Amino acid sequence: MTPRTRLIAIGLIAAAIAVPLTAQTTVVAPGRIVTATATIRRIDLPSRFVTLRADDGSELRVFVPSDFTRLDELRVGDTVTITYYESIVYRLKRRGAPKPSVSEEVAASETTGPLPGTTLSHQWTESVTVKSIDRASPSITVTDRDGRTVSRHVERASDLDAVKPGDRIDITYTAAVLATLTRAK
Repeated sequence: MTPRTRLIAIGLIAAAIAVPLTAQTTVVAPGRIVTATATIRRIDLPSRFVTLRADDGSELRVFVPSDFTRLDELRVGDTVTITYYESIVYRLKRRGAPKPSVSEEVAASETTGPLPGTTLSHQWTESVTVKSIDRASPSITVTDRDGRTVSRHVERASDLDAVKPGDRIDITYTAAVLATLTRAK
């Protein structure tokens, strides 16, 4: 399983960072939760792909890693409820503050209940450079260690007060996907 693969899963994770306040300022934005349902349209056991259809008719093929052993319990017509959680925490580093190492954690597990379900969470921290700030939106644009540029909405414009282009900040991203199954009747 690749670290940035998002799979259908069950569970919820919270991100917390303990940081000495003398070295940096930490801003925690409220997490975002999105819930959707889809119906299983097709199950391809040999390739381990499940095709899901949303209420609007769109379809999504999802790969199920071999770590998940209950794939054969799914049935066409079953309803999958998917909850996606995302949270972002950033720390403004002051001059002389030590650089954190880039870290990454991935966790996945199956439920043990009567119907299949699963949990996947992914959290990673990286040091980025602030490229620009839009206080009207409010949003921040950063460049990561690979040179990719990413823009993100910021919940409160005041969180950007101490940040300016060129600053190095540490960002911790947390994502979790939850999936529960309802048996087709």
